[in-house]
Amino acid sequence: MTASAETMIRFHDLAPASVPTAIPENYYGLNWTGIDYVSPRLWDYTNGNLEVGDGFTIGPDAAIAFGGGPLCYNKHGGTTAKNICSASIAAGIGPTALTQFQPLYAYVSAGWSSDGTQFVTVKAYNNGNLVGTQRYNLHAQAQKFQLVFPSWGPITELKFYPSPGGSFVLWVLGIM
Repeated sequence: MTASAETMIRFHDLAPASVPTAIPENYYGLNWTGIDYVSPRLWDYTNGNLEVGDGFTIGPDAAIAFGGGPLCYNKHGGTTAKNICSASIAAGIGPTALTQFQPLYAYVSAGWSSDGTQFVTVKAYNNGNLVGTQRYNLHAQAQKFQLVFPSWGPITELKFYPSPGGSFVLWVLGIM
């Protein structure tokens, strides 16, 4: 199945989560890897430290998705030793899953940043073949940016690589 009309994916219809939670398999017909969701206004302090970067709380949405940051560190279940990780959105599995999709845009903010520099590199793949790459500078914490993707056509996977030591918050993903 291929997405044929524009779909705006927001995460507000997921169950409230006070800790990072995996996005369910086949959410909007897609497979979400290395991307969790949380209800930022419910996310509390851990050991006296607020675990939320400024970009998590800049909008009214009840739930947001994110990748990178603490998810890349062992203490949060990550496996990357270099503090760089990737997150992907791919064609799903099963009879109701999408087999291809076309990314149109995303509303993204900087999440955590260890050095103040924030960017995300996005790579599009079709059946394992690289179709295109685009880097987006996020510049500032607590600011949403609309990332408009190039016309990559139908793809099977969209990979996000946050800046080293950083993370991205995904508010909305527009696909066709």
